Amino acid sequence: MTCARNPLGIPDDEGPYSAFSAFGSTLASLRELVRNLEIDHSALWSPLRRCELGRCRGTCCHDGVYLDPDEAPVLREFIETNRKELEELGIALPEVPIIESSWRGNPPGPKTATRPEPMAARAESYPSHFPDTACVFLMPDARCALQQWSIDRDLPPWFLKPATCWLHPLSLESPASGRGPALLTLPVPETDPQRFPDYDGFSSRTPCGKRAEDGGLPAWQVLRDELEHLGRIGGRDLLAEIQACGESSPPQSGT
Repeated sequence: MTCARNPLGIPDDEGPYSAFSAFGSTLASLRELVRNLEIDHSALWSPLRRCELGRCRGTCCHDGVYLDPDEAPVLREFIETNRKELEELGIALPEVPIIESSWRGNPPGPKTATRPEPMAARAESYPSHFPDTACVFLMPDARCALQQWSIDRDLPPWFLKPATCWLHPLSLESPASGRGPALLTLPVPETDPQRFPDYDGFSSRTPCGKRAEDGGLPAWQVLRDELEHLGRIGGRDLLAEIQACGESSPPQSGT
């Protein structure tokens, strides 16, 4: 479904993102992506439930996160300077908290390290194919230490949080041809890009990414903060676009 775009009117020369995020280059790249992306309106009107850390215990953080090339050096330098303050939040950082790793034959890239963690025993309905590990920045109460460090200093909460983390469970999917605009969507099990015969998906299997078949709210309401943030980056009022499209032609929930 295609609906009209709603620009926010942010000038092209808005300037650096230093007050918005520590990852200026990442946000600059996102900005170009968001300006042209298409929206899967049906997905954004499908029902979700709000994240409950007391129940999921940070399930989506179980394997750490692969980082944008700009995010890795920024985080490495930040950790080197602020390791003590981060550990005072209740985490024990390894000597190398940002590692090089690869998944399913993809080229190696920077990623946050993980630690052993009994996630299956602590989290409700923890997927059996997820390992018992946790991102090294996951605090004992399932909050993110990078986010809490920012909040404690009156910075935007996602100032130091990698884009993949704060976007979850939203997905920006490139077309199979590699040409054309990206698609803003929410994966379902059948379309989860990380689903394989021996691995039953990621985003669509986390509590905050599962469709709420027995209720819930439209996804755009649950993910309002994320969509507002993403729209601000790209100079589009994504929420207004999604609402207007749904009101003119309500998508069927769960499609």
